[in-house]
Amino acid sequence: MKKYYADYILTSAKSSDSLPAFIINGSLTADETNGNILSVEKIEKNGIKKKKGRDAVPFKTLMVPGFINAHTHTDITFKPDDDKTPRIFSGWVLSLIEKRKSLNCRETTNLRLKAFKEFIESGTTSIGDIIDPASFCDLTGITGRAESAPRVKGFIELRGLDPSCAAQRIEEFKNFVKNNAEAFKNNEKYFSPGISPHSVYSVSENLFKEILKANEGLKLKISVHCAEHASEKAFMAGNGGDIAENLLPALNLSKFSVPPAAFLSPVSYLYYLKIINKNTSLIHANGVSGEDIDIIKETGADVIHCPRSNAFFNSEKLPLKKIIEKGISVSLGTDGLFSNESLNILDEIKYAKKIHPEVKAKELFYMATEGGAKAISFKGVTGTLKPGSYADFTVFKIPEDRILNEENIYDAVISFDKADILKVAIGGGIVYGEAGGGK
Repeated sequence: MKKYYADYILTSAKSSDSLPAFIINGSLTADETNGNILSVEKIEKNGIKKKKGRDAVPFKTLMVPGFINAHTHTDITFKPDDDKTPRIFSGWVLSLIEKRKSLNCRETTNLRLKAFKEFIESGTTSIGDIIDPASFCDLTGITGRAESAPRVKGFIELRGLDPSCAAQRIEEFKNFVKNNAEAFKNNEKYFSPGISPHSVYSVSENLFKEILKANEGLKLKISVHCAEHASEKAFMAGNGGDIAENLLPALNLSKFSVPPAAFLSPVSYLYYLKIINKNTSLIHANGVSGEDIDIIKETGADVIHCPRSNAFFNSEKLPLKKIIEKGISVSLGTDGLFSNESLNILDEIKYAKKIHPEVKAKELFYMATEGGAKAISFKGVTGTLKPGSYADFTVFKIPEDRILNEENIYDAVISFDKADILKVAIGGGIVYGEAGGGK
């Protein structure tokens, strides 16, 4: 049993009958055997064993749930070349394909380890990672070997716009899951598989249907890129655009540049296919219409917002406030470093606040914690500090004279930087920062 104390504990974005959202002078007790939270409670101030004399610390502490980055690509943890990397979507995709071709398994592993380090150092304890089966490189083993690594929801990516290839692609996927089943089971606390049909312009209707059929037995969480770029809408409507006119011809897929049937939007197409349901996350969802939002609400799907990546492509802004007001769960993702400045979720929260000033800090905190937990659907990861959840948390240091309360706590959290992090724990064990604070 391990106990950690903090001057302030923020357990979640909302209070429940069993647990208040905000606690002054609290403790968290973790079970060192299974890594779960046993209790979170308020204690008498004199119950906290503060260091005295020369060992006294000139700051107070705030404990929050570990952040969740719901969408990223750790295998592309390299920055774009400001002078050479195109910002036009088709050119960017083609340049990415070329970069990936040059990487071997060892190099891909090192990129993932680099990403893991940045996640942990910025307070992220769980991620939703898109995994290309061809470059899997035993990721379950990587999470176990890394000095410090977040929990990984690995969304296995499937592509194939040629309908005649659907049966082959789904067979390859089934074999991949079967061949890795034991590894998944042995690493279930740190790696959980999901499935990601890439997008409406890279997956045929046949393959979408085969994925749904295969997933009836597997019951994996689905994550799909949707409405990332304006040209997706043009493609689905049969009106050309960058994807149809530039990307697909460059990939020798010109004959599929017009969809078999026209749809008003990528969301309406996925709805027609029955891909969108309560088990589905829509990544990006930029510029969705009121009708699209109604569909997302009706089906129970959730949305993963990647504001800085969207800005990289100058995509239409996500109507975040409207989506939240509909009661749709939203999470935050950094996407890959190739379309972002960092993998730091604190940077992502700040940017989201900048472009969505009408959205409250409390809602942004939810997106980075509980919303993320819904998106990655990882057993034991709840985005809260409630008993029974994994003891994944981040501790910030704050000035001794700063007073936090229920009114300013959420604004305080989104104002913090990476340098304010004192320690990060996964399963009750410190993976970054000072190991002290428990007894």
